[in-house]
Amino acid sequence: MKVQLKHFYATTMALLAMGCSKEIEENQNAEPLETATELQVSDGRFYRPPSNAVLSNVKNLVTDFNVNNRDNNDDSAKLNTAIANLSSSGGKLIIPAGKYYLNKIRMQSNVHLEIDKGATIYPTRGIAANSNHRIFDFASKTGEKIENVSIIGKGGNFTVDLRGNSTKNLIVADVGNVENFKISNFDIKDEKTVFASILISFTGKPGDSWPHKGIIQNVNQTNAHTGYGLIQAYAADNILFKNLKCIGGVTLRLETDNLAMKAANRGGVRDIFATKISNTNGLTPVMFSPHFMENGKVTIDDVTAIGCAYAVRVEHGFIEIFDKENRANGQAYKNYIEGILGAGSVSELYKRNNGRTWAVRIANDFSERAYNHSNPAVNGIKPGSFKNSTVKNVKVTYKNTGAKLKHLFLPYLPCSEWSKLCKPGPTGFEYNGPSLGVSIDNTKRDNSLGNYNVQVITSKVQGFPNNYILNVKHNTAKVCNNGIGTIASCN
Repeated sequence: MKVQLKHFYATTMALLAMGCSKEIEENQNAEPLETATELQVSDGRFYRPPSNAVLSNVKNLVTDFNVNNRDNNDDSAKLNTAIANLSSSGGKLIIPAGKYYLNKIRMQSNVHLEIDKGATIYPTRGIAANSNHRIFDFASKTGEKIENVSIIGKGGNFTVDLRGNSTKNLIVADVGNVENFKISNFDIKDEKTVFASILISFTGKPGDSWPHKGIIQNVNQTNAHTGYGLIQAYAADNILFKNLKCIGGVTLRLETDNLAMKAANRGGVRDIFATKISNTNGLTPVMFSPHFMENGKVTIDDVTAIGCAYAVRVEHGFIEIFDKENRANGQAYKNYIEGILGAGSVSELYKRNNGRTWAVRIANDFSERAYNHSNPAVNGIKPGSFKNSTVKNVKVTYKNTGAKLKHLFLPYLPCSEWSKLCKPGPTGFEYNGPSLGVSIDNTKRDNSLGNYNVQVITSKVQGFPNNYILNVKHNTAKVCNNGIGTIASCN
């Protein structure tokens, strides 16, 4: 698929004041595009609310199930009992204002949680630091399919507070084998936990056992980890993401890298819609990264980036190869792969499987050589892609500090601006610095493996210095080769 990245810019304040904008296309010979307007899809396409008969069966977690919402004790067993009791006939469970300590809440069919805006949910105290913990689980690990479920804040947003725990391995909601669901109206107070707070998961169960038809909306997250953020979607069909805000990290990460999907040769995302996606002082609001999955179409309208590296990040599909011999030295494994494919064929070397195994990422220009190679150590893995997708009405505001930057982004920052960079920790995983631009798109503009077309249509860009490259493409020349080792630590 041929990549054609087009960018539009608002021209006059007078037109903006009238509620519309005249947009001028950089590529005057390209086909016309839709006007950047609000996403035209109905909520009813994605979620059917419960019937009045279901909603007439109302229970209260405090008065009907004897939960003390003023102490610090674990409330999980009582909430799971309440959900199980309602599931057979269906109904609404009201969770009043107060404090609740929860872990491993198993959502079940036909149960709708209505949580008061004055409620605060904490992970259960004392949970194991070396395990992964899901506060709400929508059939991500169990075999059965669940249907017609929701968690919705009543009267405003309730709060999920992840701070001050002995573990960082916390997931607010793991959304698995579920159809017709809604998750809405809450704030997440994060502390750089090491998962996306909401996972759209591949369960590994037989069939298409991943989320179908659902809405996730009106969720705000603060202090997100740069490598994670609010949402990561691995496998999904017909999902609407709406009004999502994140400080730090990535707000909507369409990164389909679940290794179980590689083994099963199924999963990925299709018919994804999103509107009003924003990020402040993070990596990016929206990220495409297919890894090895063939994904469907994504349609996004209204993206806002304030003080982020970029507003839209698009990564090509790639081949990732694990060291089956478990070498102790990563450089030795890199040299082995480059001995097969040629110098420069490895773009990154890192560890996977919780740091137990060396892995390499094959550079975009070498994907077809690897896929078609005779050596079984490198061949047979097809780089993934997305179908032609669109991100429009993108608004970007420059800040000279606070953006989270990956080391691969730094060469596109002018050398005169490197004094604004700092390194917050010893790992080198991220850097703090100025916003870099509107988009970074590493897909090639040809029909080779792992490449695809995401149109980015910009409506407003403000504050960037004149010497910045606002839209980085596959073949954009690097503008600065200053050594990363020269970057000072953040104060």
